[in-house]
Amino acid sequence: MKFRIVSLGCPRNLVESEYMVGRLCSAGHTVSDDGDTIIVNTCAFIAEAARESIETVLEAAREPGRRVVVTGCLVERYREQLAGLLPEVNAFVGRSRYGEIERIIGENGVYLGQGGFSETFPRQVLTKPPTAYLKIQEGCDNRCRYCTIPAIRGGLTSRAEKDVIGEFRWLLDQGFREINVIGQDVTSYGKDVGGGRGLAGLLASLLKERGDWHVRLLYMHPKGITEELIDLMGSDARVIPYLDVPIQHSEDRILSLMGRGHTKAYLEGTLAMMRRRLPGAVLRTSIIVGFPTETEEEFEALLAFVSRHQFDMLGAFMYSREEGTAAYKLKGQIRKGVKRDRYLSLMEMQKDISRTRLADLLGKTVKVVVEDVEASPKVGRMLTQAPDIDGVAFVNGPCAEGDIREAKVVKTLDYDVVVEV
Repeated sequence: MKFRIVSLGCPRNLVESEYMVGRLCSAGHTVSDDGDTIIVNTCAFIAEAARESIETVLEAAREPGRRVVVTGCLVERYREQLAGLLPEVNAFVGRSRYGEIERIIGENGVYLGQGGFSETFPRQVLTKPPTAYLKIQEGCDNRCRYCTIPAIRGGLTSRAEKDVIGEFRWLLDQGFREINVIGQDVTSYGKDVGGGRGLAGLLASLLKERGDWHVRLLYMHPKGITEELIDLMGSDARVIPYLDVPIQHSEDRILSLMGRGHTKAYLEGTLAMMRRRLPGAVLRTSIIVGFPTETEEEFEALLAFVSRHQFDMLGAFMYSREEGTAAYKLKGQIRKGVKRDRYLSLMEMQKDISRTRLADLLGKTVKVVVEDVEASPKVGRMLTQAPDIDGVAFVNGPCAEGDIREAKVVKTLDYDVVVEV
């Protein structure tokens, strides 16, 4: 059977798409743009993502003569309800049934199961070299009160260290040299099994592998960051000095309502420790504005916090009231217009911060990943910019797609840079 897959949402979902593609191809099925089956691997952690997923499914169903198979978080969140809501779909497949995808792809029905799903290897990587993702865990035990992920993906399940290292070696053998380590909260790696060495131990093992490669840690909860981890990151130039630390808010009352498990003072100390022990690192965060009962004074304090800590990259989200979460029942929901105004104010401030911090790179030499040589100008990223979520580097000079090259920054913009190789 010929098929194509549309992968929506986060890199964790992409890795699961790669796992399904790997199983299907191993069973004799073929990836093709004109395939007779379209698999839509959906995202549904907030209502907006669920709407995008449904629109994508309906678009696929409008293609004449195509079977449509829906997988991913939309299936896990809404389960049996989907068959009635989307009669155009041939099969709905829950994540615990991905190991049977080569059989289910040709069948009709709803295929759900109990239990989690964490093993995603072997797989067929869908990203272009040198960039790939390495998932080290599944699910989350943090239980932030606004978040649907534990309900969709279950509790924390860490992969065995030997399996992670084996897949890391395989990626290097396949020619991937920029490996992004991912999980819902990578600092919680190993906490579900106890007695292990945690994320720092795993990173130390990865660093024993020889070669000219780079590794980036994505999604680090503030309460899991230790001096040991930061010092280890600074001990080897192959660890990209990129700190992805979603704080979500700064004020104690809101942090408590969110169930974040730490205080503003803890955040202040942790951010200062990271800057001190890993000077020159870029710091990325994400923030939710308009959480229930957030006052104007608390929002102004959040702006002051962001101004003081000067994050290199920042992603902001308007609070989304999600059924099934503890925050759904909170009184004091903020009006959409107020949330929108706060979002715009925060992002306007961050644009100025980003522009100022990037300007410091003017005339300096940086490492750049070349991604598209057909574009004019060519497009890539600095190694200190993560794929898909940060800015880009416009590349002048001779280079090849997939190169990791040293380049000189000749111009800086709000979020992007122009470089010469």
